[in-house]
Amino acid sequence: MAFSLREALNKNYQRWMAKNVPRRDEVTLNRKNIFIVPTRNGLLFIFTSGLVFIAAINYAVSLAFALAFLMVSIFILSIFHSFTNLNQLTLSSRSTQDVFCGEEACFRVQLSRSPKRRHESLEINFPNSAAHPTSNSTTSYTDLAARDTVEVGVFTIASKRGEFEAPRLRVLTRFPLGLCRAWSVVDLSLHCLVYPRPVPFSMNQLDSGTSGGIESAIKREGSEDFYGLRDYVPGDSLRQVAWKSVARGQNMQIKQFVDYVDNKIWLDWDMFYGFNLEERLSRLCYCVIQLSKAGNVFGMRIPGSEYPPAIGPDHRKKLLRALARYGAE
Repeated sequence: MAFSLREALNKNYQRWMAKNVPRRDEVTLNRKNIFIVPTRNGLLFIFTSGLVFIAAINYAVSLAFALAFLMVSIFILSIFHSFTNLNQLTLSSRSTQDVFCGEEACFRVQLSRSPKRRHESLEINFPNSAAHPTSNSTTSYTDLAARDTVEVGVFTIASKRGEFEAPRLRVLTRFPLGLCRAWSVVDLSLHCLVYPRPVPFSMNQLDSGTSGGIESAIKREGSEDFYGLRDYVPGDSLRQVAWKSVARGQNMQIKQFVDYVDNKIWLDWDMFYGFNLEERLSRLCYCVIQLSKAGNVFGMRIPGSEYPPAIGPDHRKKLLRALARYGAE
């Protein structure tokens, strides 16, 4: 019963938020979207002022009345200053870098103020966002006192591959005394692309090459074409000894033969037969990262798309984005 009631309240809240917090690239806070509630310290402060007022009535102490009225005045002023600290604050979205699944996505948000206003002790986060194991908090802290604009990063975990829409952003303040909490929720249309989570595995079946260039072929030890001579090492086959050189009085040398192979590697969907969709994408993602790091020329074939062999950061980004968007609606 309690769970169904909580679920119904959450649905109604989300419906209300979707109606009253439209998605925009820039939002200026005002009295229509700023909310104020007492903090725990604020409630204790109100309770204490009430006790002082009751004691003043019982004992008819003028100073106690003055103290009670002073405490109430301070609380009212705290409400006013908490509201003013957020009022007319402008938030706008900035570009966000792509991340891998399971990493923290850093969404850039710019805060700006009018010349006559100051905004201090601001906290910005995504409500109910879990912190990454390597991070201590998902809340970013800043203020706009000495500068007119500031750009902050707000973090949340990207737990699903594909286009990731950030949740609604919350900005709050407890300025100046911590008695009230003024807050607002905005939707800045923050989004980024999430690549598949790379899964390491042995890549021995791939010809990785050695030159790291853009040549069309590489050489490896073989038996087809004569490549050169090298010094004899005990254990080498006597069939490969250059006996003509020995007959001329030179040291024993071994003939080297090589095979020429194409170093343009192809990553294919069927290389990982038997794995499910996400497992295939994760392994292809790992291949793209490793081959790009080694400077290899490689291409990729996935159902419905083929990317010819190339090299460089742009090629790497294009393949990773194709893997991130594969199968997405």
